[in-house]
Amino acid sequence: MSVTRVGAPGTGGEDREKLYRLLVIVLVGVLVATWVVVVWLVQGKSSADEELEETKASYAAGPDAQAEAERILGEMISFDHREIEDEYEWTRYLGDDELRSEYEDSIIPRLTKVIRRTKAAADGEVVQSAYDQVDEDHVEVLAFIRQTLTDVENKDGVLAEQWASLSMSRDGDGWLIDKVDIVSVPPPS
Repeated sequence: MSVTRVGAPGTGGEDREKLYRLLVIVLVGVLVATWVVVVWLVQGKSSADEELEETKASYAAGPDAQAEAERILGEMISFDHREIEDEYEWTRYLGDDELRSEYEDSIIPRLTKVIRRTKAAADGEVVQSAYDQVDEDHVEVLAFIRQTLTDVENKDGVLAEQWASLSMSRDGDGWLIDKVDIVSVPPPS
């Protein structure tokens, strides 16, 4: 049996050792790179989770404001001349001081005189509503409202239908009305 040595004497073991060192360095580099990618992905997931929660909260604003607008409108359009002093508590939901002042100082006193003089009552309902979300703190609500109005001369009542547009703004956990526009619906032709 004969043994043939390939290459220079003493180089085979050293080459193998260099190869192992290089392999270990490459594996450590891959491990470090993998660790960096994992940390980056975990941070990205946390950031994405936070962004998702903010987006959910933002989208929840529309339905919340819509429900509050429907509730407040229900209070605004229902009244009874026998309890007229208690009928205007909804003004506390007017967020704009100028709007609140206009209602409390001008509109409500004149309306109260008419309601008392005619002994009027109204049963109102929000028939349908929709919202347009401006941002997470501001929502526009459009509502179709219907009232059955009665007074001394008309015990059966008269049906009145109107559109109401409300600009809503967030106030802590609740919503306030910044602007109210009411438009009468023309009778069918």
